[in-house]
Amino acid sequence: MSDLNNKDISYEVVHYHTEMPFKILNIHKKDLYPNKNLSAVSDVLDHWHNELEIVYSYSNDGEYYTDGIAHNLQEDLFIIVNSQSIHKVISNRTTPYEKLPATLTTVLQISDSFLRNFIPNFDELYFKPVFKPGEKRPSEIMKDLSQYADGKTLNKYENMRLIGLVHELLYYICKDDLSLKDTEMPEKSRKNSDILRKIISYTEENYYSAINEMSVADAFGYSASYFSRFFKSNMGITYKEFLTRMRVNAAKDSLSQTHKSVLEIAMDCGFSDSRGLINMFNKYEGITPLQYRKKFQKN
Repeated sequence: MSDLNNKDISYEVVHYHTEMPFKILNIHKKDLYPNKNLSAVSDVLDHWHNELEIVYSYSNDGEYYTDGIAHNLQEDLFIIVNSQSIHKVISNRTTPYEKLPATLTTVLQISDSFLRNFIPNFDELYFKPVFKPGEKRPSEIMKDLSQYADGKTLNKYENMRLIGLVHELLYYICKDDLSLKDTEMPEKSRKNSDILRKIISYTEENYYSAINEMSVADAFGYSASYFSRFFKSNMGITYKEFLTRMRVNAAKDSLSQTHKSVLEIAMDCGFSDSRGLINMFNKYEGITPLQYRKKFQKN
């Protein structure tokens, strides 16, 4: 293994919209499915953060992957993403667009330092990814929290109410859903997750250059065949697809935030020419880069 395995790992930085140590956001169908006639959607690539993430689903569409294991979303189901767990969202729409709820999920991200104040052995514990409460109260709390999503301005003293709701929700989850990390995640699984976080970080830092599966395998001291099997078995997709989707996501940001040409964006994001970007954009987004730009400018 090369020294690259000792690199610091990039991760998602969660920005809180108030002074409170948590963030609430709603995922709406109009954002996830910008064109109701298209099956192509913007899935969330593998990433990680230090926050505990609690996801509450209002529909039966999609899969939430935590540490390489798929969990089917179901109405009134909670998915718990542990601190530093690698996770992603795959949209596998089976319900007709018009029958989907306006809000697909509510997501609560809670600061790990806040949790350590109430759970002293937090780093030794593991929240089981699928939480099925035996009572209605956790669902009621999540629906209540959803009203405060997306940076809503709080009225006087509402911060106390919000903190109370989060504490109450954590009580239900902790009393029914906590286990020892050593029991739920064997040492081999933890080591695999550490390596994957480094591969994700390396890809984030180099996707714009001429990297590919073979060069990344070599950078981490693996044979190409072993790297291919390892990545696919742990991530559920090939490294080539992961890299391509990361490049497409970077192109989306550039299309919406700059006036660069499609060719310039393609070159900036690691594609060899504009046709490569257009083809992959169509595959994953269902529209062309220019159509995406036009749609963004209208919004």
